[in-house]
Amino acid sequence: MKPITIASSHSSARQRRLRTIVKRLVIELGYLEHCLAEGLQDTNVQTAAVGIDTAIDCLNEHLSR
Repeated sequence: MKPITIASSHSSARQRRLRTIVKRLVIELGYLEHCLAEGLQDTNVQTAAVGIDTAIDCLNEHLSR
């Protein structure tokens, strides 16, 4: 019975982490969209792009496991 509980809690932790990563990606995409709509081409846009790249990398790493 313990292996099922451990697998279940591991799965839940993994799902929570995945949700956190996806939320971060959505937030970064929204921010970048806002910056582009406003015509901002400064460090804010670069920061958003880096944040998106990081979030995508984290998501890909997580999904590859």
